[in-house]
Amino acid sequence: MLILIDLHSPEVTLTVRYKPKSISVSIGPSGEIVEGSSVILTCSSDANPPVQKYTWYKRNITTPKAPGQIYNISYIRLEDSGEYYCEAGNKYGLINSSSVFVNVQYRPKNTSVSVSPSGEIVDIVLVMVFVCCWWEKGETRQLELGGPPTVFLVS
Repeated sequence: MLILIDLHSPEVTLTVRYKPKSISVSIGPSGEIVEGSSVILTCSSDANPPVQKYTWYKRNITTPKAPGQIYNISYIRLEDSGEYYCEAGNKYGLINSSSVFVNVQYRPKNTSVSVSPSGEIVDIVLVMVFVCCWWEKGETRQLELGGPPTVFLVS
């Protein structure tokens, strides 16, 4: 007599829960960030249960910049330049992303023009004195009015 015993147990699903991991940050659109344009920072992470809270920070500033997975800066300014990172969390823990640098390009500000001469500037004033000469009829000597020509240099 042969007895077969089935030792298989019913199927069991094992769910592993864990804090966020593999966190990353992306910037859009790609390319130069120009003052006045719109910039979108996006935070992504793997977690189970899913991330319940995303928070954005600017490096060296303790107060959060914005909540949410997406941080939209609709009109970026020079003052917004700096390092940004996000924090992702669920009931099992928190994790911070690595920083991403936002470099805002801007037009020249507070421009001025100054001119400095390369050499000494000298003002020259030229004064000319005309001497009129004439002879009376029958005279052999010249009659003069005034003096010799004079030139003045002023600096």
